[in-house]
Amino acid sequence: MQETSWNSGTRWLHIGLSTTLTFELFGGFWVSDQNTRMYFIIHEWVGLLAAAVLLVEWLWIYADGQSSVLFPWNTNGLSMMKADMAILFKGRLPQAGRTVGLPGFWHGIGILTMTGLAITGVLIFFVIPGGRGASSSSAGAAAFTTLSGVHRYISYMAWVYWIAHVSAAVLHQTQGDPVFRAIFLGTKDAEDDRH
Repeated sequence: MQETSWNSGTRWLHIGLSTTLTFELFGGFWVSDQNTRMYFIIHEWVGLLAAAVLLVEWLWIYADGQSSVLFPWNTNGLSMMKADMAILFKGRLPQAGRTVGLPGFWHGIGILTMTGLAITGVLIFFVIPGGRGASSSSAGAAAFTTLSGVHRYISYMAWVYWIAHVSAAVLHQTQGDPVFRAIFLGTKDAEDDRH
């Protein structure tokens, strides 16, 4: 497999997203326990940081022209996804990285899922009863309960994404495609510096 080249903006955003969102997913196990109130407070503030990084990610997707890679929902993109699925069913992995097809689509699903978590998390921050947010009314409590339920269900999708994403990266790495070096350290070639 050939080495995947990532530009420095994408690398830094991936590091920011993977760090904050992984922390949030694992930290989410302790937020509902009254004995671990400090975890909830940490979860809130790291969640706001993750939301800020996601906002920058969306701006980067637009500025870097990644929409066609992450959201290949046209005839050409769907046919490339179908070809990648055929490769998977033959026991091989499709090309990793910034490619239109299954890898790009899966990254797009991750961005959408994490954005759903960020939006509901920020809204929860503003309606949490007795919190720093704008609401302490009974309507705020009802909104908190509803948003918390939606946030929890989206977190299940986020876990599916996270496990599949990390598993695919490990599989690529074990098959000789240096995806960890490419995304976390970058490549040494001159072409990468131009991106």
